[in-house]
Amino acid sequence: MPGRRARGLALALAWAVVGGVQGDDYDDIDEDDGIEQDALSAEQMQGIHQKMDANGDGRASMVEVLAFSDSMRRHIAAKDVKTVLDEMDLDKDGRLSVEELIKDMDMWSDDEEEDRRESAMRKEVETAKFGVADKDKDGLLDVEELPALFYPETHEGVLDLTAKQTLQQKDLDGDGLLTLQEFWEGDALEGEDQRMTITEDEREDFQKLDTDRSGRLDLPELKMWESGRFHTEEAMKTLFELADRDSDMHVTAEELGSAREQIAGSDAQYHLMEWAEHYEL
Repeated sequence: MPGRRARGLALALAWAVVGGVQGDDYDDIDEDDGIEQDALSAEQMQGIHQKMDANGDGRASMVEVLAFSDSMRRHIAAKDVKTVLDEMDLDKDGRLSVEELIKDMDMWSDDEEEDRRESAMRKEVETAKFGVADKDKDGLLDVEELPALFYPETHEGVLDLTAKQTLQQKDLDGDGLLTLQEFWEGDALEGEDQRMTITEDEREDFQKLDTDRSGRLDLPELKMWESGRFHTEEAMKTLFELADRDSDMHVTAEELGSAREQIAGSDAQYHLMEWAEHYEL
């Protein structure tokens, strides 16, 4: 489950595609890893802006941008799972069974005792998610049901189950809430000497997630993290800070184009590149 610097983007899909990557391991494949990205062209920025500007007034609001981002996650999920299904569907019936899912997971398991325990836990969680995603309860997931398994943020029931599992895993004192320490270290903390230094950025993320200012995260607050919505909103806030030159809480295509070099060095770049690639801009 998401840990330090997670982005919450298709966590289960990661292990299916790149071989066993999930949870904290997925943190190593995010847009903050210091990899320099080339700025998108002015034409690409204009194309993306046209897609985001739902009412066509030439000025994209934060509401429009976030709605577009949510829609894109669903479109990309629907597209990506077709490749995943082709790789995992052993009997080539166009649907994924629990047995095929487990067999694929076994491919990435080692014989080490610790790894076997972790693998068993993952299988239990993924099987439960499978059951929730199986809308018609036929024991198989087709291309319409499959995104929910690999992209929990696209299915409220699977997202709820995923967040509950993370809460249970990290909640060391069993109070149903996560402290700052539990949130960042909960499932790895085995003793006082195992504590990691929590960075200022991590403290700030926790405080932003803690919308009721209770000092602890409840399930709805944790779901913002698990769904990736928290990171998307933060990235889009950065985009507006960089591009909204007249501070009218809207961005024009011209403003996006003018700020493209600055945006290339921000978290927002990951999303813009993904959208540009999806629309072949």
